[in-house]
Amino acid sequence: MRNSRGRALAVAAVLLAVLTACGGNGTAEPQASAPSATPSPTPDATTTPFAESTEPVAVEPGTYRIPSSAWSVTDFTLTFPEGWTVQYGNVYASNTDEDDEFGFYAVVVEGIYADACEGEIGDLMEVGPSVDDLATALLRQPGPMASGPVETTLGGYPATRIDLTIPEGFDLEACSFEGIGLQIWYSPPADKYFVLLADGIASVYIVDVDGQRQVFLTQHRSATSDDDFAELQSVLDSIQFEQ
Repeated sequence: MRNSRGRALAVAAVLLAVLTACGGNGTAEPQASAPSATPSPTPDATTTPFAESTEPVAVEPGTYRIPSSAWSVTDFTLTFPEGWTVQYGNVYASNTDEDDEFGFYAVVVEGIYADACEGEIGDLMEVGPSVDDLATALLRQPGPMASGPVETTLGGYPATRIDLTIPEGFDLEACSFEGIGLQIWYSPPADKYFVLLADGIASVYIVDVDGQRQVFLTQHRSATSDDDFAELQSVLDSIQFEQ
């Protein structure tokens, strides 16, 4: 793994606000459409794999069809307002020059670290293929404070949400990332880490897309405003999966 610490920090830096939070507590239920076995396609979507730039690249407002890849088990569409960027081709964020940046990404998760404090210097624990398998593993993972599961929907499909924070008084200096955060997982398909930041509030959305598990990850800092939450929610609400 090339420069894993640097890449993990870069991903953490553009992660991502919790769409479900109201007033910054990360626990409100999302307003999502009812599940549908055959989501309607979005005819005006532009099919695009975004450039895999290590720097944030501006995204023109509009609707995009994101092809299935190492990050996602199926195509999906989403609509961006003005002011959003994409990094690594798959990490979507806004306010990337500020401390209250927010956004999300899709990812395929096959395992989590046995101990989030040890992270990559410890063991990567494989989890089973179902939504419940991953939700249970996250709830039991040593290190972060996990709450849930919350049953919800995303993109019109059933989803389970797990919220993660770092407990007050937790000694991050003793962990592998030395005060920065906890390593929750590494995704080999996407070659990406999830680092829960010291002041971060993250939500893991685990979606059952016709029997396939798809994960969406969000994370924000405490400075994120209610207006920013509403904007992120509008982007997440716009997601539709295509089979």
